[in-house]
Amino acid sequence: MRICIIGKYPPIEGGVCMHNYWAAHGLAKRGHDVHVVTNGKEVGPLHRMHMRPEDWARCEQSYGTGSVRVHWSDQAGGALFHIPEGNPFVTKLASIAVGLHAQQPFDAILSYYLEPYAVSGYLASQITCVPNIVRMAGSDAGRLWRQPQLEAVYDHVLRSAAFAVTGRVVAARATERGIAPERIAALHGYPAPEELFTADGPALDLAVLRRAIAADPDPAIRDLVWGGFTGDRPYFGVCGKLGMEKGTFSLLQALQRVAQAGLDIGLVVMGHGQNRKIETDFRAHAATLGLADRILQLPFLPHWRVAEFMRGCLAVCCLEQDFPIVFHTPTIAIETLLAGRCLVASTELVRKIPGFERLPNAYGCVALENVNDVDVLSGALTAIARDPEPVQALGLRGRKFARAAIRNSRYAEMLEKIVEAAAQRKPLVGPTGPGAGATSDNDGFRLTRLAAEALGRRAAPTTLGDARKVLKEIERGVQAGKPGLAPLVPAVGLEIAVAEAEEALAGQAETGIDPLYRLQTARWGMGQADLERLSPFAATQLAVLSFDYDLAPYGRVKAVADLPAAPPPGSSHLVLFAPVKGVRRDPLLVDSLTARILSASDGSRTAGDIAALLQREDGHPAAKSLEWIEELFLSGLIGLRDAGQALPLAAAATGLRA
Repeated sequence: MRICIIGKYPPIEGGVCMHNYWAAHGLAKRGHDVHVVTNGKEVGPLHRMHMRPEDWARCEQSYGTGSVRVHWSDQAGGALFHIPEGNPFVTKLASIAVGLHAQQPFDAILSYYLEPYAVSGYLASQITCVPNIVRMAGSDAGRLWRQPQLEAVYDHVLRSAAFAVTGRVVAARATERGIAPERIAALHGYPAPEELFTADGPALDLAVLRRAIAADPDPAIRDLVWGGFTGDRPYFGVCGKLGMEKGTFSLLQALQRVAQAGLDIGLVVMGHGQNRKIETDFRAHAATLGLADRILQLPFLPHWRVAEFMRGCLAVCCLEQDFPIVFHTPTIAIETLLAGRCLVASTELVRKIPGFERLPNAYGCVALENVNDVDVLSGALTAIARDPEPVQALGLRGRKFARAAIRNSRYAEMLEKIVEAAAQRKPLVGPTGPGAGATSDNDGFRLTRLAAEALGRRAAPTTLGDARKVLKEIERGVQAGKPGLAPLVPAVGLEIAVAEAEEALAGQAETGIDPLYRLQTARWGMGQADLERLSPFAATQLAVLSFDYDLAPYGRVKAVADLPAAPPPGSSHLVLFAPVKGVRRDPLLVDSLTARILSASDGSRTAGDIAALLQREDGHPAAKSLEWIEELFLSGLIGLRDAGQALPLAAAATGLRA
């Protein structure tokens, strides 16, 4: 296909530009002819990347049958001048796209970000009759689209689009504004090549970079470097825009306290303010706090150099908090984790990371509930600077988490399907299409309902009392000489045993701990060898229910004929959970090692003690048991705390036998 992308592109900084760059090159690698139409070279210095000749060369590439070609708009002024003075971005970008189409037709237009790109894409689409795909980000959907002088046009642009690509929260508003649900598409995953963000690789040479920027002929670019820090000592890193909602000024105050504690630490900032006032305030505040010689502020660097920047940092701070666009999800946190760096972030940001429960505080990141609490923030940074040994361990765990999170990412493939459907004017099907997965409404009496049907009962059992009545009727039938009912007895008995145990759990007061804070240790981060000294405890109210037969066949039953004639030999263990806010969680079938660990995780033993006990009594290698304790911790079944601490609110695992 021949595809036109209208949007941000290097040298513009930011996530939208990053997505456009990797989208263009990802589609080109799949054999498509991609033409990028952008006003990237017109961006002002505060939002402009520092580009070397080799960086400019990366903007356009050929990949066998596919390629990326870039068409930049010219600077405003001269013949483009008009009163009131302005820059006719919409017209320029649309006109460039129309001209390229006249040379050789496009199959589809992809415009990312409402202003000016989606409007330009709409104009080009109307003129050329080429379908336009509109993609929204955070600030355009959450701020621009809500402006009375803009929203009517944006509504029309979105209603006219072949597809609107956006997240679930924005999709709800889109349907309210008249966009057909079948034309709302989802695009998930991480766009950059995984091999780019690695823990191993070159770190940014700050001295070389400073010399390169000093040689730039543009004084506005040279002015983007500020501060006297040379990188001759460990330093924290910040990447992205500056501002109050980014925790910038709290970070400066915290850094002053770290310095006052006698720790020789620096701060390297690859970022700038949204406007000159924020930029001026940042530098003035840093100078007032006496931090000018501890800070180095750099221009934005191209996306492919971000990992290089991160690898030089002791830890990377992503302190976005109270951000006005609630669904805004920066990718910089995932990139920090992929680069194997220790992530220091607001809980607001961490909780936006899919699967964050497997990235608990002090284990895979440092999560701060309130980054504007300077006491807490400075305490965290001081602890890291004073005791840096866990930094590597947190970085490695964070990288493992991030790699698993993006392992099945099919970003370019999914985007290709959206573009193909638009070009062919066909509906979307599959994971890129609208809609959400169905949720389970299993109340725990699936087998009992099958039994009731076999008995000819009309009313479906849904309660424990119903199940007991069904079991009594089955037992009477067996006693009356109906042996065909015998396989129903253990099936219904199983569900009754589970329901009784769950009822006992439900009778307890709802307690638990925040999954992000289920590692409770005085040390700021869990070092590589710390697991053995920590004590596992139940992170949620649960019970382990043991059976003296194999439950697995009952999980595969779809009809009465599928039931085993008799309970299969063996043993089984179910983990049962207390309902949370009235919502039932399905039991979890586990092996004997898991059951033993959960039953032993009452807070009175360390992980090392439990591993030694299992090796002594059951022959399980201690190292394997420790690995599994860590996995159960990541799965949220247990927490870890310093030995000797009071047991947290969550109840200890209870061993029950059916």
